Amino acid sequence: MIRSSKMLSALSFCLMLATPSWAADAPSLSAQQDEAQATARVIEIVNRPVTHLVRTDEAGQFSPGWFHDGAITPDFATVDIRPTQEFPYKDFRFVTSGLNPGEMFVASEMEFNAMTKFFYQDRTLPKHRLSPDDMVEINALYRRIARDKHAIVMHRFQMAGWIALLLVAGVTMMLIYRRAS
Repeated sequence: MIRSSKMLSALSFCLMLATPSWAADAPSLSAQQDEAQATARVIEIVNRPVTHLVRTDEAGQFSPGWFHDGAITPDFATVDIRPTQEFPYKDFRFVTSGLNPGEMFVASEMEFNAMTKFFYQDRTLPKHRLSPDDMVEINALYRRIARDKHAIVMHRFQMAGWIALLLVAGVTMMLIYRRAS
């Protein structure tokens, strides 16, 4: 009876230790939600439409499409998207691409930015030029994404630590119980 009472006490203690790991899910969930909201806002800003016009002969042609394949993941914690803003269409009034044979777009409304390309949703369309305020907002959103990603990783490390602690405690309890029997 004494042995089972000690075993029950030890098990209760281990469950008490595990409780903070269950309670810690809330900050992780909050960080995931905040990251999703920040990401959605970046996507919304970066993918604003440009003016679509019926194509005429004045349109400069970009081929094979608007962007090369692939996109790098920005370093959300440090990147500044302002100096990476490019204007490859600046020498034209209107531009088109083989991806948009019947359309042309106002070149002065357009840009390319390697540090926002990760969020381009439809690569068959050119991207709207970001204003200085847009770029400041995206930089701030990138910092939020970095902070949230870090919080999620730290939470996973914390969870792994609790699991390891519980495993060690469980094995220790089993060894104690075997010795006592």
